[in-house]
Amino acid sequence: MKAGFVLFALLAVIFVLPVTCSGSREIHASSLKTAYQSARIVKNYIRDDSERLAFQIAFGTLEQIKTEEGGQSAFLKAVDGKKAQEVIALAREEVNARIAKGDKRFAQYQSWDDMVQQLTKSTPKVLGSEREQRPYE
Repeated sequence: MKAGFVLFALLAVIFVLPVTCSGSREIHASSLKTAYQSARIVKNYIRDDSERLAFQIAFGTLEQIKTEEGGQSAFLKAVDGKKAQEVIALAREEVNARIAKGDKRFAQYQSWDDMVQQLTKSTPKVLGSEREQRPYE
């Protein structure tokens, strides 16, 4: 009887633990594939469409900048373990620094906020925001 109870408890932990721990809101960047997958999950937790767009722009911009600086591993290291707001803040710092240095790619922008505003002014809503909202979210 004890063995049956222990087996039942072990199975309960095996099946319940992944469900309770899978709602991570951080980027897991052990590879580019997992970085993209976790970025998509993190994006789905963002309620505000403008913040969601800022996250998408930040993630893509950081990928471009960090990959040019130090390759794919530099990008993965930069975003690994970061939450959406941290990714946006890092991209803001990087873009503002490049604007201050006079980088030609960012010459048409005055700041990160200006860049996001210009890139999103013709975007009515974020792709994927039409997903159903679950009552527990």
